[in-house]
Amino acid sequence: MRFQRLVGVLAAGVLLATGLAQTASATKAPVITWTPCAEVPAMSCGKVTLPVDWSKPNGPTFELALAKRPADDPAASKGPLFINPGGPGGSGVSMAFNAGGLFSPEILRTFDIVGIDPRGVARSHPVVCTAEAMNQPGDTVLPRTQTEFDALVRFNKQLAADCRAQTGPLYDHVDSVSVARDLDAVRAALGAEKLNWYGASYGSLTGQMYAELFPHRIRSMVNDGNMDHSLGKWPFLLSEGGFAEDSFQQFADWCDQSTNCTLHGQDVSKVYADLLAKADAGTLIDPSDGTTVDPWDLLDVTQFYFVRPRWVQLGQLLTSLSSGAAAKATFAKAQSELAATRQPVVRAAADLVADVRPQFCEDWSLPVHTFSELDAMYKASLKVAPRMRASVEALSSMTECIGFPGKVNNPQHRLRVQGAPTILMMNGIHDPATGYTWATNAARQLGKAAQLVTYDGAGHVVYSRTPCTRAAADNYWLTLTLPAPGTHCAASNPA
Repeated sequence: MRFQRLVGVLAAGVLLATGLAQTASATKAPVITWTPCAEVPAMSCGKVTLPVDWSKPNGPTFELALAKRPADDPAASKGPLFINPGGPGGSGVSMAFNAGGLFSPEILRTFDIVGIDPRGVARSHPVVCTAEAMNQPGDTVLPRTQTEFDALVRFNKQLAADCRAQTGPLYDHVDSVSVARDLDAVRAALGAEKLNWYGASYGSLTGQMYAELFPHRIRSMVNDGNMDHSLGKWPFLLSEGGFAEDSFQQFADWCDQSTNCTLHGQDVSKVYADLLAKADAGTLIDPSDGTTVDPWDLLDVTQFYFVRPRWVQLGQLLTSLSSGAAAKATFAKAQSELAATRQPVVRAAADLVADVRPQFCEDWSLPVHTFSELDAMYKASLKVAPRMRASVEALSSMTECIGFPGKVNNPQHRLRVQGAPTILMMNGIHDPATGYTWATNAARQLGKAAQLVTYDGAGHVVYSRTPCTRAAADNYWLTLTLPAPGTHCAASNPA
């Protein structure tokens, strides 16, 4: 998985963006070098050389990686369907490798599925830092004293300096606007007059930025699990906390009603409060391996299980932690699964680790200047989310940017899209990461340029959730037929 300030600067940015778009359209399309993919030989993997800074097209360059799964019926191909899994830091190339299990047979028959690793991610010149810098003291999700706050600022600054030194000039140009310009360059290199798009979660922000810059180059666009890039720091943190709290309530209600929940018949809120109290005291033990469970790790794993959602496994995990009896769903396994979703592919080097902090910090201006300000925000979050405390992902994203010395290249603003075809938006009512109010806010900003399909259930992103949600997107991609305004898709059973 940044807003309402600097109107003059934003207006100037629109003029600059228009000029750059015209410049890009006037230049010769880049050339893609294709080879069979080592991971999936039936697919083609490519590299294309692009400017690090689109305002300096003759300056330093980098290689962008992409993968293409050709349409099963080339004669019926409607061109490229570009895909982005979000993150930030998600690999579009890896997503393309798995496209056969995500998209409907008719979509696979009719479109070339194209996944791009965004600049600074995975195979596209990843942002890397030394393990030594990453392991310096001071890193924490939430400083609880002035001393800890000062230590976090020092940590963030030294890490940014190290990552910039290891990565090079690309470090300062990994925002979603730059990614959108890369996307259009690949479209041109493929010889496609227009593109089709599926952006999930943070990928919806790339889609939004593309629609602002290149509205007439869109054939179809589906944004699933929508970002609201118009929020200031307080509404950003508090809304995300509210989404996490709502998801916990959905889980607790399900446990009350379902015998598939191992906590059925118990007070789920009390069980969880007791676990958090033990974690705060340093006495919560994972019975699978005897390790101590940190409170932020407990909250993070819990909220991770809201994403799919995996309520059965969450019930088993909480029961295991509460009873002290080992279970099939272990905390260590859950942490490993969570880490796998956040760790991008990186070039092999024993002393280097990948980092996706600048992707977020260059898209969002969420300045927290003092410990007292952060403490006040956290106390407000506790009122919004008394059981979940905060969205761990949102809170950590914000604190990772405290003291960030780089520039926010893509500060928050209300969406400004003119001349694009209707953008199909999809969102769950009980989404724990990109909540429903984000989708409705973004839809209002787009006005007639958007149509929202509502999934009446839980979990993050909804395309493959039910036949209803899948058909809404598929019909649009295939025939440009939009679902009826106000379409709702019934919830599936998370058990």
